[in-house]
Amino acid sequence: MNLVAVIVHWGGVEPTIELARQLDEISLFSRVIVVANDGKPRPSSFDPAFTWLTPDSNRGFGGGFMAGYEAAPEADTYLLLNNDVRLTGSTVRECLDVFADPRVGIVGPTQLNADGIHTGCGRMTPVASIPKKRRVPSTDVDDVDWINGAIMFVRGDCLRQVPMPVKYFLGYEDTDYCYRVRAAGWRVVVSPAQAWHSGGGTLPSAGFSYYLARNRLWFARSHRNALTVALVGAWLALAVAPRVALKEAVSRQSHEHSRMILHGIRDGLATQPRSDELMSNEPRPRLWGSWVSAGT
Repeated sequence: MNLVAVIVHWGGVEPTIELARQLDEISLFSRVIVVANDGKPRPSSFDPAFTWLTPDSNRGFGGGFMAGYEAAPEADTYLLLNNDVRLTGSTVRECLDVFADPRVGIVGPTQLNADGIHTGCGRMTPVASIPKKRRVPSTDVDDVDWINGAIMFVRGDCLRQVPMPVKYFLGYEDTDYCYRVRAAGWRVVVSPAQAWHSGGGTLPSAGFSYYLARNRLWFARSHRNALTVALVGAWLALAVAPRVALKEAVSRQSHEHSRMILHGIRDGLATQPRSDELMSNEPRPRLWGSWVSAGT
């Protein structure tokens, strides 16, 4: 099997180098590709057997994965990874075995983090379009609405038929992708095989608030009806933003978080870019405030 790993990198290089070495030791991968979204040049300590790609700009999470795919478009299976994950050879093998069912397009392992076991997958709330993680793992291979993109195995034929969306930049691209894959007739499943996800990086909380608001609206507009989109917009504008603003006022903080939510609502209701393109000026939160991130 031609199995290609794509690590979307940002921040310190050591976790990425360590993960690439671990994957190499598993001896199942035809190729390990790192996409350096932060523009870092190839580290001198990075094994020459691995591929280090430096895009001309930050493509976001989905765009980083698709850049890795474009460098190896003929693989049988792809493994999409954050650099804050660890997995064993037995987990890789068990997840690959699930693809024996030709209907399976995406497989995710059961993920463990500092909070205990969770499955890195789950269902979506019907109105607010919030991904809900299942806290109790199953001992079976189960169909789910979405898989966390931090560790996601994708069948090559599935990815070639349904590319991962690029437009979201940060957040909801994995959820949207799983919905599109399921709509195309593929199964999205979680395996009981376990992997570790630290949930790492330091996301800029105010900037991330922008993406949660905007991308939640984009997801609703893509996969829900008009009434649901209106309810999501109203909930964000009339409940979430005022609650955050009140919290900021009580704690005598700047109103950066609530302002970012309002910017997200505005962009979320504006014309969406195509699935395969980014909105202009990404990461957009830097237009209205600071943007420091170890995640994307």
